[in-house]
Amino acid sequence: MRSSRIAAAIAFALAVSGCATSRGGAPLGAELAGEQVRMVTSNGQVSTLSFRPDLTVRAQFGPNALTGRWQVGDDGLCFWWGNAPRECWPYRTPLRRGESRTLTSDRGNRVTVTLL
Repeated sequence: MRSSRIAAAIAFALAVSGCATSRGGAPLGAELAGEQVRMVTSNGQVSTLSFRPDLTVRAQFGPNALTGRWQVGDDGLCFWWGNAPRECWPYRTPLRRGESRTLTSDRGNRVTVTLL
């Protein structure tokens, strides 16, 4: 299990090479691979985002789910959901478990996120 997680982290690092790095030297965003984030929209809708090392993300909200892609780069933490335009959120420092942040995307959407 540990070796597959290391291999996934290396693959992720190669996929986002050239992006900002976190203090540990790994690319910023690498800490999200394999993790879940709770997201609450400004109207109170709650979703759980599951970040996969292959740069896919699954959003679970109630009985519904949606799969998209994610990447961290100069524009922040960006998502692509089906045919919807890309949406990016400011992401300059890694999330810490239990920490909540309120963010506004480049499309004007406001959410509060917490690393679970």
